[in-house]
Amino acid sequence: MAKIPDIKPGELVKVYFKIREGEKERVTLFQGVVMQIRGAAQSKTFTVRKISAGIGVERIFPFHSPMITKIEIKKKGKVRRAKLNYLRQRKGRKMKIKEAIPKSLQTKKEKIDTSTKTEITEPLVKTTEKGIAEKSTGQKEKATTPSDKKKQKEPKKPKEPKSESAPRQKTVEKT
Repeated sequence: MAKIPDIKPGELVKVYFKIREGEKERVTLFQGVVMQIRGAAQSKTFTVRKISAGIGVERIFPFHSPMITKIEIKKKGKVRRAKLNYLRQRKGRKMKIKEAIPKSLQTKKEKIDTSTKTEITEPLVKTTEKGIAEKSTGQKEKATTPSDKKKQKEPKKPKEPKSESAPRQKTVEKT
């Protein structure tokens, strides 16, 4: 009998169990999502569901079976129910369960976010012989000179209102 990890609904698990065929015995793998946990004490069972060739397959495993050699938890899911029967009607991406982030990682992220908040100041700019400004970050930009300012586009002037004639008609000026 294998040591059973703390399994909860919504987790993706790999269950290794023995199968007897005549006198031979082999270990097979069943990987899927834990749908529900039922029972108590020695009669406790868990249901695992997987999709095989487009068909949903569910298998019920007793927790304390000597036929189970090992149970691996691949992914911890974040669900709000104890019985995930609604997954039976779903297919493809809609069947996907969000992954739960451990609290230890959440607190580390918060500490990192608060410690990295610093004020950003203007980088120092150095002008080289060729008229190229080099920022302290290592990026190169052209220095602005009076001739460059002329090349820059001037802001557009507001357009004059059109005459009140009908659209797409030519207006003839009287002389």
